[in-house]
Amino acid sequence: MTTKAITPFDENLLTQLALSPAQAQELLDVGISLQEYADMQANAALSEAEHSEPVPVRFKLVGQGGSPFFVNDATGEAAKTLTVKIPFFHTARVMFDQTDENSDDKKPPLCSTHDGRIGRYTDDTDVLAYRKCEGCPFNVFGSDPKTGTGKACKSLRRLYVLVDGNEDIPAIINLPPSSLKVWDKFASAVRFRGQMVSNYELKLSLEGKSRGQFAWAELKQPEILRELSPVERAKVMKIGRELEEHHHEVTVGIEDYLNLPLPAEDQVAAQ
Repeated sequence: MTTKAITPFDENLLTQLALSPAQAQELLDVGISLQEYADMQANAALSEAEHSEPVPVRFKLVGQGGSPFFVNDATGEAAKTLTVKIPFFHTARVMFDQTDENSDDKKPPLCSTHDGRIGRYTDDTDVLAYRKCEGCPFNVFGSDPKTGTGKACKSLRRLYVLVDGNEDIPAIINLPPSSLKVWDKFASAVRFRGQMVSNYELKLSLEGKSRGQFAWAELKQPEILRELSPVERAKVMKIGRELEEHHHEVTVGIEDYLNLPLPAEDQVAAQ
């Protein structure tokens, strides 16, 4: 009886290619070297990147069912907490026609803004126009046609996060009105210490809230897990600069608006 020789493999290479020794041996048995396999993977990844239109992954804050979760909008996976680095965040606003019962998820917003200062909309003659958010009649309590008390234009903080285990591709978390106070207080405390949010690895978690039959999720005070090393900071800051230059290309759309199932903002503020 003969025993088949086992080929020794570089453990680091196996890890890089996500192969077990048995899988690597199977490739060799059919005449495919590990270098050829690595080249195949690289070429396939390049081809997919060139022929696909990337859509930023969004995490929704879901509070239904009594247990709040971050839900990955692309995969449907739910997590009670997220370990993240945050290279960039900004204020945004979005307003949709809530009086149109036939509206769908492909309908563009009536008005939106990436900086929370200047809104972009199409006027009655279908001409692109701009207006200041400060003093806008839709940015005041009582302008929401559904509640009659909240704002028609919803404010949110858009966080770009590098999730632990998948830190090369930023994901988006849209913080709705009920979570703004917690986030702003945390970010202000970090700045008061002369630091930046991007200097830290953070743990994000949620708190379930309810009123009557209505339930939603609010951000808890972020927890600082550790301070990043200089090398890690450099990487995060580089990503942050790239996001700041290109974040206007990521539209504020209906998918953001639908992630804000909240009570009227004036009711939240009164809590």
